[in-house]
Amino acid sequence: MRKNAQTILILLTAMNLRLAVTAVTPLFGTIQHALHVSGTLPALLVTIPLLCFAGGAMVTPRLSRQVGIKPLLLITNGLLIGANLCRPSSPGALVLGTLLIGGAIAVLNVLIPIMIAQTTTTPTAVSRLTSAYSVIMNGLAAGGTAAAIPLARWLGWATVLRLFALPAVAGLLAALVTPAIATPPTTTSQPPVFTLLRHDRQARGLTLFMGLQSLIFYSLVTWLPTIFQALGATADQAGQLLAAFQFVGIPAALVLNRVTNDRWLLTILAGGYLLGMLSLGWSGLGWWLAALLLGFTCSLIFSTALTWIATSSPVTNQVAARSAVAQSLGYLFAAGGPVVFGRLHEWGHSWSPVLLSFLVLMGLTIAVGARVLRQRP
Repeated sequence: MRKNAQTILILLTAMNLRLAVTAVTPLFGTIQHALHVSGTLPALLVTIPLLCFAGGAMVTPRLSRQVGIKPLLLITNGLLIGANLCRPSSPGALVLGTLLIGGAIAVLNVLIPIMIAQTTTTPTAVSRLTSAYSVIMNGLAAGGTAAAIPLARWLGWATVLRLFALPAVAGLLAALVTPAIATPPTTTSQPPVFTLLRHDRQARGLTLFMGLQSLIFYSLVTWLPTIFQALGATADQAGQLLAAFQFVGIPAALVLNRVTNDRWLLTILAGGYLLGMLSLGWSGLGWWLAALLLGFTCSLIFSTALTWIATSSPVTNQVAARSAVAQSLGYLFAAGGPVVFGRLHEWGHSWSPVLLSFLVLMGLTIAVGARVLRQRP
């Protein structure tokens, strides 16, 4: 019964992991106009959470031991509720609220692999639960992205941002009724980050793999609508294409359960990246194919990264350490992506250097994944 309750809690918590970050991107122009701010501030609504993911992930294992997992879940969901309700009030509240949201999600990002490791007993069960929570995370984020502009026209953009608090309410209620959650044992001390990276090859590989796939995903979420418009799509079409990019993550997460050979999995990921980028060159149907292939691949590789972290060791404490390092440094690496790609576009006055850079990074990600695969137990 306790494991069933914890499984439900994991799935409800997953609703909060992307919605408030990615579903706000279609509203960038509206927010900029309504608050009379520069174009830099809306872009920070993606960059700030990534920086928070990096910093928050470093302290979460210690917090979970000192405070306890259940109290930490209650605190983070409470922060999400308050921050989502308050952040449309002013430019300052928007930045502060985004900072709190990023910090809360950073904690949840690390807690979920720990809870999955506690709830499941086999690699297959880990993969199944990871896929389920990825489906929920991607589905809600995609739905929010698709509905953001229509809802903003009907209710106003500020109300839409406040509605993002609803999943946190569900997570808070689930945490309240869930029995006490075991805290990872402290018998083995957590090594310092650089010590872990120096002595743990798996931690190094997982960190780089997590960082590269995160950099690609969040950079695409930030700039893909603009790239589509530069290629000739309308603003509405670009929003629909971004929604498709996220919606396709739902079936992609389920594929992870079907592919039992990790080498085949890497082949699928490489093909998805390559065909998705090539499809950008074909207008109309090609754009939809690109959005679907890239969204599918980004979701599948994210689920793969989480599964590899959760199954990297039979010791929960070691999983927690690797999860914290992989997510903290990985997201820190990814945080610069949206800004760097934006600067690259300004420097080259074209999206061609950006698209070429994406291809190089995608190839590097697959190469790192192959190396991680050779190191897995």
